[in-house]
Amino acid sequence: MMVTDEELVDRCKAGEETAFNELIERHKKMAFSLAYNMLGNIEDARDISQEAFAVVYLRIRDFRGESSFKTWFYRIIINLCRRHYRKNNIASIIPLHFFTKEGKEETIDIKTEINPETEMSTKQLNSAIMDAVKDLPMKQREVFVMKHLKGMKISEISEVLGCAEGTVKAHLFRAVQKLQERLRGFL
Repeated sequence: MMVTDEELVDRCKAGEETAFNELIERHKKMAFSLAYNMLGNIEDARDISQEAFAVVYLRIRDFRGESSFKTWFYRIIINLCRRHYRKNNIASIIPLHFFTKEGKEETIDIKTEINPETEMSTKQLNSAIMDAVKDLPMKQREVFVMKHLKGMKISEISEVLGCAEGTVKAHLFRAVQKLQERLRGFL
């Protein structure tokens, strides 16, 4: 029987080093993937995911179990990504290729037909989508990434961001609206 994250957290709080190592093994690909999808840079994603585990190690005793460990951990990664943006004052890019939970690199599926009048190569379309996602406001980008790239439920995103589900839905709606508007000529 597989040990739950919460059981590992309890063992970490008791000072069991192997339990923390197991949490790292269990969540390192997800941490990197989320950071990479938010930052669009492999080196920054590595740094953020490593920093996130350092934060977990230092603050594991503060975890009260009011949400799942995964939700708490996502929140730490999102907050570190936000700080990274502010600190470096950079524009964010979410690449069309991303890493799955299993660590495999994949591309986003575009579930629409390309307008036959618009003779645009896939490369040009990918570039247009990247630019459109890059220009989304931070909250909309976060919600879009968690929903469409990470496959999270609205309720999970709400917990991670610490806001109401209605707020998440509003950000998601605005993000999709802006992307549709921006890409109207391409799709």
